[in-house]
Amino acid sequence: MSESSGPNTDYETKRKQLSSECLDLCDDFSKFSDECSFLCDAFAAVAREPECITPPTSEGIWHVCYRLKIQIRDYRDKMDKILQGLRDLKPEQPV
Repeated sequence: MSESSGPNTDYETKRKQLSSECLDLCDDFSKFSDECSFLCDAFAAVAREPECITPPTSEGIWHVCYRLKIQIRDYRDKMDKILQGLRDLKPEQPV
């Protein structure tokens, strides 16, 4: 059996994969956070001028809010997957 295979290699491979997924998720979330900040400012501006909230504007706000909700769920699911991977990777503690 070569030294390049075995439990330590599997552990290291999984650890590197989880680290990469976590970094990618952090980068994506940072961009998403910037978009949310912009949208919050836009919604606040629209709320200051209620007469500009036409049916198409209202529909657009609903659509954006729905998209944000779906994206937040996607981030939560990705975080849960990474956390479960980390829990599975954690060495068992002696009893």
